[in-house]
Amino acid sequence: MKSPAVSPSIAPTQAGFAKQQWLWALAGGAPAWGLASFFIWQQSWLIYPKILLWLLCSGAWLGAAWGLARRAEFQQQTIGNVVEGIASGDYSQRLRRASANDQLGEQINALVDTLHRQRLRAEEAHNLVESVLQSIDVAIFAFDEQAYLRLANPAALALLHDSQQVLGRSAAELGLAALLTADTAVLSEHVFAGAAGLWRLRRLPYSVDGREQTLLFVTDLKQVLRSEELQAWRRLLRVLSHEVNNSLLPISSLSATLHSNLARGGTADLEEGLAIIHERAKHLAEFVRRYARLARLPEPQKQLFDLAALLRRLPAMLPEAALSLTLSGDSHQAMPSDFKLPFFGDPVQIEQLLINLLKNGVEAGGAPLELRCQAQPLQLTVLDCGPGIANPANLFVPFYTTKAEGAGIGLVLSRQIAEAHQGSLSLEPRRDGAGQGCAAILRFSAIGLGEH
Repeated sequence: MKSPAVSPSIAPTQAGFAKQQWLWALAGGAPAWGLASFFIWQQSWLIYPKILLWLLCSGAWLGAAWGLARRAEFQQQTIGNVVEGIASGDYSQRLRRASANDQLGEQINALVDTLHRQRLRAEEAHNLVESVLQSIDVAIFAFDEQAYLRLANPAALALLHDSQQVLGRSAAELGLAALLTADTAVLSEHVFAGAAGLWRLRRLPYSVDGREQTLLFVTDLKQVLRSEELQAWRRLLRVLSHEVNNSLLPISSLSATLHSNLARGGTADLEEGLAIIHERAKHLAEFVRRYARLARLPEPQKQLFDLAALLRRLPAMLPEAALSLTLSGDSHQAMPSDFKLPFFGDPVQIEQLLINLLKNGVEAGGAPLELRCQAQPLQLTVLDCGPGIANPANLFVPFYTTKAEGAGIGLVLSRQIAEAHQGSLSLEPRRDGAGQGCAAILRFSAIGLGEH
């Protein structure tokens, strides 16, 4: 390749190298030149042929030394330019191989290609991180070891609401010093210049040039909580209005009718009307009692117990379910009588949870039922043979039920119990090829397996 102009910063170094190579080449050829000169002057020739031959030998010696020095200088200059280009981020230069066996040129070109690919990957990763930082709604602050702000994404700048330059200012100046020492296990109340409310904090250490830095993540929970709260209130008010209207409308209508009859002196329908009013008032009181029960689920009293022993008691407790217990694996087999499954939780609540699911399957006309147990990871699946899920959107809406005598809180209570034990409850159509039906699936984390 044709070498570009030499940078002034490396020109003195290359000049010194060229002079050194010139001297080494002269020193290497000096013995041969001296020996040739000795033989020339020892000959019995005329003086002019001797001088001519000696000048030719001297010229060959000096020319060879100059050529070797220039070639070494050119190679060093070329390598220096490539290295300087790499240092400045320019990977377009390559070395031209001097021969087919020029391993140095091949290795340097391979190094340039590798560095170029790494540079492209680093730029792509940087662009991805930059895009995430710009678009994420979590406020991200980066502080150095002296608690000075070095980076803030747009969400963080919006919280600071400061038109002045914030980078380079200390956490104390920005009112963030308390967040760098706050307990991240709990939600924090904090007033920023641009917002106030409830925040979740996360801190992550990282290093830059061997110096400890801190990333502070600040998540605004207000909008999320408000949205979820609004949806919960809407569902609850829809059910409440339905239940209350079902009781108040007949009471209001009957009261008006009875009042009209009494004004006319008639008492024929008084007893029947009062009975209906009593029934609707009793229904409304029962509804309020169920609501209070849902709102006052006690905290689980957790202990280590054998979940398998609890499962083996269920068939006797609910004979109408015709329950069979199986273990999940390559082939479903009956649960052995000596099978043990340590579980850390509240045995009373877990038993109530399973009874609720079994009763739900029986009331749906799904008997006989099957309870499959998977140990790792812990999963309990209640399978019924009923008609399946009619309205999956309202499964966990409080007080919603499609059963004539249903209370509409069994599944809600069951899910609350599961979540209180670091688990989850989901209902989905049965997919094991046994026909229609429903599968109630309980999943628990490793904490439930006694790893507490």
